[in-house]
Amino acid sequence: MANIRIIDSISDPGSTSRPNEDAAGGNASCAFVIDGATGLGGKNIVGLHGSDAAWLAQFAQSAFEQMVRPGRPMAEIVQEFNGRVANVVHEAAHSLPIEPWNLPVAGFQMVRVEDDALVTHGLGDCRLFLLDDNGMAFETSAMRQAAAAEREGARMALAHTGGFSAYQALAEEPAVRDELRRRRAAYNTSSSGIWTLGIEPEAGKHLASEPLHPALPACGLLCSDGFAALVDQYQRYNAGEFVAAARETGLSTLLDELRRIERVEDPDGMKYPRFKMSDDATAVLFEIVE
Repeated sequence: MANIRIIDSISDPGSTSRPNEDAAGGNASCAFVIDGATGLGGKNIVGLHGSDAAWLAQFAQSAFEQMVRPGRPMAEIVQEFNGRVANVVHEAAHSLPIEPWNLPVAGFQMVRVEDDALVTHGLGDCRLFLLDDNGMAFETSAMRQAAAAEREGARMALAHTGGFSAYQALAEEPAVRDELRRRRAAYNTSSSGIWTLGIEPEAGKHLASEPLHPALPACGLLCSDGFAALVDQYQRYNAGEFVAAARETGLSTLLDELRRIERVEDPDGMKYPRFKMSDDATAVLFEIVE
């Protein structure tokens, strides 16, 4: 039977003025990364950990480490977890109406041992990169086209706002914020097809799940999109090179490279369009052995 061993992890907020809304963790049968979606200007509902997105990421980390156990389907875990989130959110709101765009949501990607198989599960735009013993690379995400779509949206927003000189995060600009709110409000509905951790148990039925068949031993990276930008946005590595660099030079070295690109090479976002100068960046480096 395969075993997952976490080698290293790192998590860095995109700004010292905002809470880190990522999280990561694991247990004897899984490893995972979680990316809370930054709020869009509404009031916090739950009021913990600095933002509802940070609270949801931390809540999911704790719940997954407790709930992911042999024999328990991941869809069932997500359904139960989202039911718990709904209870907390509605109780905190004191039965007052909540704008759909202001509900806390988060994505995740997980690698899990299930019986004698390896499987990855996800919701949202977190990423998995895997390099096996034969040098074969594999990569995936529950939202495979997310990076390209976000890049195009950011390019339009930058053209409208003039860059980060006026807004550290483009979502602060009223017209951009309104458009992002419109999109966020459609999450966890059949019309959008985007399902997340949050208050909707139905999301458990929409997990993106794939079997994994690497030659063992294998090494992998689970990343929030902020860390995966080294591949998806800045194109400094392909999937195999990315895992190899993490294994050989360490996650802190990759994080330094990421921040240097964002804050020294392209601080205005014109070369690499994005909605923030720097996003929260989280990664888990793990190995799979027999």
